[in-house]
Amino acid sequence: MSLFQSRQGIGRGEVAESRMEVPFLAAFMGLCAVVLLLVHTYGENEGLTIATAASMLVFGATVVRVELGVSILVVSMLLSPEVDLGAEFSGERALNVRYDDLIIIVIFLGVLVKLAFEGRQQFWRPSPINLGISLYVLVCAISTMLALRANLPAWDRRTALFVILKMIEFYMVFFLVGNAIRDLREVRRQLALFFVVAMIVCAYCLVAMRTVQRVGTPFEAQGTEPNTLGGYLTVVMCLSVGLLTQAPTRGKKLLFLALTAGAFIPFLYTLSRASYIALLVGMMALGVAGRRLWVGAGVIAILLLSPLLMPEDVKDRVNYTFQRGSGEPVVIAGRETGFQVDKSTHERFYVWRKVGFILHVAPWFGGGVAWETVLDSQYARVIMETGLIGLAAFVFLQYRILRTCREAYRWSRDWVARGLALGATAATVGLITHSLGTISFLIIRIMEPFWFLVALTVVVRLLAIEDLARRRQAKQQAAPEEAPGDLRAATVQAE
Repeated sequence: MSLFQSRQGIGRGEVAESRMEVPFLAAFMGLCAVVLLLVHTYGENEGLTIATAASMLVFGATVVRVELGVSILVVSMLLSPEVDLGAEFSGERALNVRYDDLIIIVIFLGVLVKLAFEGRQQFWRPSPINLGISLYVLVCAISTMLALRANLPAWDRRTALFVILKMIEFYMVFFLVGNAIRDLREVRRQLALFFVVAMIVCAYCLVAMRTVQRVGTPFEAQGTEPNTLGGYLTVVMCLSVGLLTQAPTRGKKLLFLALTAGAFIPFLYTLSRASYIALLVGMMALGVAGRRLWVGAGVIAILLLSPLLMPEDVKDRVNYTFQRGSGEPVVIAGRETGFQVDKSTHERFYVWRKVGFILHVAPWFGGGVAWETVLDSQYARVIMETGLIGLAAFVFLQYRILRTCREAYRWSRDWVARGLALGATAATVGLITHSLGTISFLIIRIMEPFWFLVALTVVVRLLAIEDLARRRQAKQQAAPEEAPGDLRAATVQAE
């Protein structure tokens, strides 16, 4: 953790709590005791009692010290168990519930209580992303209400409810982290914990490589999910390389290089072709955005040397894509291209035929959230669910994320803040590429870490704006005779 530490003042939670918090915590502890007694007595389920007790502890810890609640959330993102409840509660599709689904709600409520104690009137911190989220959620709501009114047999309302709740869960992570983290010291601590969790996941994957052909994230109720792990490790490596490019010392550079290498080995054995392409595109974007030509040169060198460097399993998986004589023909716009691909790749082309159908039936708002079962393309799914208006809102949201990351990178002076913003830029571009072959922006174990990093990027952007305002004010006080226009030009030139 010492790598990210900086000299700061005493943080929140290290001083006496307000007069309002003390009676609240006393009443809360009494309520917890009563609730636990009732749950244990009438529920007669030890697991339920333990889960209830843990949730209460997390809520209390978040109210006392919100960054502690965020730390618990970071650990639970990838290391919480998943339970398969089948399709009984959610309609046609199986419902997977993880403990961090509950933890997110508990921590979110704890953050709201903390904001109330502090007297803050602002529910979320200002950023360009807020408008993008609001517009996309609004379009999803309108599309779903239209589907509910039409009551079409191909649309299941219970499945739509759970999908919308899952989307809201991602944005809850964004808002609670953005409200809980206030300074660079806390950003550094959370990033350090993020990498600790990532290395635990990688160690698990290295052990699992002995028993499975394709590794996936831990604690999956329905078996390994290689694409999920590939998308998550793409985010991890984009972040580590982003910090590597900004690290001020050789020791820190070597550390981030080791973190990247530690994630790259299990990444290869996901055998996820969408993830391979996503990482390559993300790294190229990182090199362009950060003006680090050596990153792009390294990607090109790895591509050229891949026939010699890559394991046989990886080469076989890539070569399996294109098949002659035994594969599925690729047809584009009604014309055969002469290429034949494996069944999995063919499904990613075939799904766009469904998109063509929905564009004829409901082009503007689609068929409603959770229309059919589309798992092969995020963009195809967005069009089918929310139409062209939903696609425009979704692309606008991604543009706002990239804009925020770019501003955070350009305006920040701290190397960790700049590396975080650069890594978030690369991760966003990588996941956009990844989502061409899977529903990346609806996968919990990819989206929770992603929105966590986006929230931290928003924090460092706001801190950069505040730092710039302080420096301008200091210059005005030091040189009162200088004109405001000249001062602004001098500040920009100093940047």
